[in-house]
Amino acid sequence: MSLIKTPEASPARIYAIYALMAQMNGQRLEIDALKKMIMPSVFASQNLERSETDFIGKTIPEMISFGLIQQENNFLEITDTTIPKGSISSQIAMLLPHTIRKRALVPEEGQNDDLGRIIAWYLSQNPYRAPGNWKEVEEALLKQLNDKMECSSDARYGQFEDWSLYLGFTTRILKQLIPDPTKVIRYFLPELFHDSQTHLIDTIVHRLAKLCPVFEHGSYRRKMNDIYGTEELLQNHLSQSTSYAWLRLQDEGIVDLKMKSDADVYVLTAQEKKYRYSEITWNG
Repeated sequence: MSLIKTPEASPARIYAIYALMAQMNGQRLEIDALKKMIMPSVFASQNLERSETDFIGKTIPEMISFGLIQQENNFLEITDTTIPKGSISSQIAMLLPHTIRKRALVPEEGQNDDLGRIIAWYLSQNPYRAPGNWKEVEEALLKQLNDKMECSSDARYGQFEDWSLYLGFTTRILKQLIPDPTKVIRYFLPELFHDSQTHLIDTIVHRLAKLCPVFEHGSYRRKMNDIYGTEELLQNHLSQSTSYAWLRLQDEGIVDLKMKSDADVYVLTAQEKKYRYSEITWNG
C-alpha cells in the first residue's frame, strides 16, 4: 500500500506510535499493549468491532516499510537509527517528518510513488493562485492532466493534504492549501552547503533535486513532465513555489541571493516580478 491509499496511516498516528515506543524499555512493545495504550476506548467497549477500528494495525505496516520499526512475532521494536535513543517527544516531533520524507520519496522504492508524483505536480503550481482544496485540486488535475492520478477521492486528497503539510511541502492559509517548500529547503541547507557557504544556484538546484526528487530536475518532476508535459519552465528558471521559498529564506536573513555572473543566472519569479541571481550564500 501507500500513504495516500492508507487513510489510517495519518501523521499523528505514526508519531503517536513512534513516540510511545521510544519511551519503552529497549524501545520494544507488544502489539496488543500498544493498541490498548493508544486506543483504550476501543478495547473498553463491547459494542465496537475491533477489526473495523483497528487503525493502529493498519498503520504498523507503513511504519515497517519506512524502516522505522520491525515486527517479531507479536512484538514491535524501533529499528530506525536517525532519531537518537533517548529523544524526548518534542525532539521526535521535529525529526520524524524529515526521516519519513527521505524514505517515502526514494524513487527506487516505488511504494509511495503516487504521493511523490502528486507533490511534484503541486509544487509546479503558482502558490499565489494554487488550487487549495479538494474540489479545486480535482478540477486542476483534470484540466491540466486529464487524470486525477491517485488523488481520486476526497479521502485520498485528505491524505495528500495531511502528508504534504507534515513533510513540509505545503502550508495552509485561511483553510486553503498552498505549495510552500520553505521548511524542506531550510532543513537541507547544511547538506546543500556542506563544502562551501557560497555556490552557484545551478549547483544548489541540482543538489536539491538529488536530495529531494520532487524539486526541479528531480526524478518525480521529470516523470511528471515525461508523462503529462505538465511544466514548461524555461531553461534556468525556477518554479514560483521554489522561488517563493528561496526569496522567503532571503527575507529571513538565512541566505543571500546575489547576481555575480550573467552566464550562470537563474530567474526566480514571484507573482509578476522576476529576479535574476547567480549565487546563493548560506548564512549558517
